[in-house]
Amino acid sequence: MSLSADAARLAVGMLVGMILPRFPLLFFTRFLNMERELSPHPDPIRVDIPLIQRMLLMRRVHMMCWLIATLPLALGIFVLRNSPEPFALGLVAGVSWFAISRIVPLDIHQGLGVIPLSMVKSINNLREPETECCKNPELQWEVRYVRCKECRRILLDLPRPDLGRIRSDGRMMGSLRILLMDGRSIYPSSKESAVFEGSELLRKVAEEE
Repeated sequence: MSLSADAARLAVGMLVGMILPRFPLLFFTRFLNMERELSPHPDPIRVDIPLIQRMLLMRRVHMMCWLIATLPLALGIFVLRNSPEPFALGLVAGVSWFAISRIVPLDIHQGLGVIPLSMVKSINNLREPETECCKNPELQWEVRYVRCKECRRILLDLPRPDLGRIRSDGRMMGSLRILLMDGRSIYPSSKESAVFEGSELLRKVAEEE
């Protein structure tokens, strides 16, 4: 068999190994139309019980991704033990990349996973009366922050991950974005951004002077 054919089979195997484990994330909540009481995408989501329930549901969906990942991994290892098949090697490489992207956290303080339990607790704690910011607080999780709709105060600097809503940019483009970002937000926390670091540096310099 030619080298180009082997390379093509390797690439197809890697593609299948990376996409197949993410099938629950792409289809489970969207195609079953499990919107419930959530606002449509990309509108802000009210910080309430339905949001906490959806976050816990999405944690289970991400766990399903791990279970499905064992199928192509086991198939690839089984085939490789009998013959050096490029497609099987691609399967193992694709699943390995999926595992690495999930294990390595973007923010070590938030914990492991796309929606770690610490994130759920942080959002749920905002429902306590002690966190009220004004007389009539109405907390909403926007794309980059949790903000009060009434007083516009930012209560939590936390970009919103994908929560399984039917996306406004269409199923094809929406699925592509989810595959590329793995359900994470495209925005970093402002504390991790260059703008924040620059402003902090200027503040320290001003204090020293």
